[in-house]
Amino acid sequence: MRILSVDDKQENRYFIEALLKGHGFEVLSADNGAEALASLEKEHVDCVLSDILMPVMDGFELCRKLKADSRFCQIPFIVFTATYTGPQDEAFALKIGAARFLQKPCEPETLVRTINEVLAADHSEEAPSPQGASEDGEVLKLYNERLIRKLEQKMVELEHQVEARKDTEEILRQSETNYRRLFHSIRDAILVFDVHRRIINCNRAFAELFGYTMDELIGHPTSILYESEAQFHQMSQSLQALTDDPSQVYLIQFKTKDGRLFPGEINLFRLYDDEERMTGFIGLIRDVSQRIESERQQQQLEAQLRQAQKMESIGRLAGGVAHDYNNMLSVILGYAQMGLSKTKPGLPVHEFLQQIVDAAQRSSAMTRKLLGFARKQAVVPRVIDLNECVSGMLKMLQRMIGETVQIIWQPQSYLWPVLIDPSQVDQILANLCVNARDAMPVGGKIVIRTAMVSLTDPLRLSHGQLQPGEYVLLSIVDEGCGIDLEVQERMFEPFFTTKGEGQGTGLGLSTVYGIMQQNGGIIDIRSTPGQGADVSLYLPRHHAPAEERKEKKGAILRGGGETILVVDDEEGILQAISALLTGLGYTVLATTRSTEAILLANTEPGGVQLLLADMVMPEMGGVELAKLLCSFYPNLKYLFMSGYAESFTDKDCDDIQRYCIHKPFSIDELAEKVYNALHMPA
Repeated sequence: MRILSVDDKQENRYFIEALLKGHGFEVLSADNGAEALASLEKEHVDCVLSDILMPVMDGFELCRKLKADSRFCQIPFIVFTATYTGPQDEAFALKIGAARFLQKPCEPETLVRTINEVLAADHSEEAPSPQGASEDGEVLKLYNERLIRKLEQKMVELEHQVEARKDTEEILRQSETNYRRLFHSIRDAILVFDVHRRIINCNRAFAELFGYTMDELIGHPTSILYESEAQFHQMSQSLQALTDDPSQVYLIQFKTKDGRLFPGEINLFRLYDDEERMTGFIGLIRDVSQRIESERQQQQLEAQLRQAQKMESIGRLAGGVAHDYNNMLSVILGYAQMGLSKTKPGLPVHEFLQQIVDAAQRSSAMTRKLLGFARKQAVVPRVIDLNECVSGMLKMLQRMIGETVQIIWQPQSYLWPVLIDPSQVDQILANLCVNARDAMPVGGKIVIRTAMVSLTDPLRLSHGQLQPGEYVLLSIVDEGCGIDLEVQERMFEPFFTTKGEGQGTGLGLSTVYGIMQQNGGIIDIRSTPGQGADVSLYLPRHHAPAEERKEKKGAILRGGGETILVVDDEEGILQAISALLTGLGYTVLATTRSTEAILLANTEPGGVQLLLADMVMPEMGGVELAKLLCSFYPNLKYLFMSGYAESFTDKDCDDIQRYCIHKPFSIDELAEKVYNALHMPA
């Protein structure tokens, strides 16, 4: 079957042709009614599918001419329109001879089904019949009414289009205004330049960033924006290699009008015209000076964190070594004192054993100082004589700073007592003397002085104000290179150091400052570059006498057969303590394991009166073991021991300092602690 499709729009004809050919029809096409009549003169068709509103000849006129011609009157005519869609239009089309009236758009299946139905119908009886003047006039009248109505509709549509165009122009003007506002309100600098790298446009942020006015930028080459010609040519290479990837960012050193340089990140995008020809570039520039500085500070903080973690690791290592070292010293000291008790004074072996005891006690004091330097010593302030404390550190300080630097000690003969942990004094002296040594690479002198200071008026110091009162002064003066003003402003900052990498932690002076603040004191540093430094430390006077540190005389406190459960994971120290306690008159149950200690306590017929346990053990620490046993035996007394001072800061044990003994300990200390623990009221 052959179908003639009549429509003035090419896309409509293409759609109908593709649809009908897909269903087995042969399709001819025409742009309007006149072309359709010409085609019918040459070709046979089985059906005409026509639009109505077309130039030259519309669909209504085409239908009338076909139905009035005896050659074509039997060809079924289907109206397929999107403009004449009212009931009167459909009635008029059927009146002039159309077989069907379809409205666009419709489903493809509906169109094909309608064509098949029309082709299947019998049209043999259709013949042209001459119309009377009245009937022909009626048809023309209806036809004119349809045309006039459509013209009116078209006029209304045109008026609407004109209004819509006005609205569109207003929208475009508003859009242009909004675009310019947006363009100039963006905080990133925006630069538009052509393929010859001449500036076409820029926003206010760009002009403000570079310090130019808009007139000074438009039309000028972009070379005025770069630090150097090398940077300008580097950007040329970047523009040549530019892709459409928006993630490409370039870091360039830019230059402002007043010559200030700053690092900037620039995103570049190509500009195209309507014919897809490249006309230039858009660059988004952001000043990243603050970000780079923040990244630098972040890297510095990370380095400081690593340094702090390293120092923490060193401190933990020192604490662990001190724990094991103190355990060995406890064995040495215990057996040496037991040997002393079994030999008569005056014999050579008695003197030898006394030397062992003295050496072990000195080693114990040295361990406490090392733990203080590693910040692992528990802080226990007590009333001290500062002269005695400094005197006890001089030998260690001299060994620490080497032979090229001489320490001169100038104490005042009498000092008021001060309240401070002696290990903190050791820490202060070590940090300040090491700094003084580093300031004298070829050698020199360090003078350490003490004095008493009474103030009736406030005294302004370099790092604070000293209020009226009585103070003990400790000063450290060196002959070194001195400290410049810039360093003096930052020298108490944690991790700030003028030494090279790996040569200092930057924690020395900040630690000294923290210790002075903790103890109510003030540090004053006066220095001139090239003329050494004078560090003065003011500690408030304490109105109580310094604590006596003399060995106790008299009989050793002994036991009365009480049963003591001793638990320590070190076999050597367990045996030494067991022997000491047995010699003091106690019954001893000893084990290296906490689980076995629980079994011994449960099976002892007379019960256990005291638990003496190490703080740090593999299976269960001393505090945990004491809590467990006390839950079954409420009257059980306990005493803890450790060679690691930080163990005694356990917050889970109330007032734990009353129930602890530090390794290494003497027979006298052990006897006193055990006796007091057993006779302490519950």
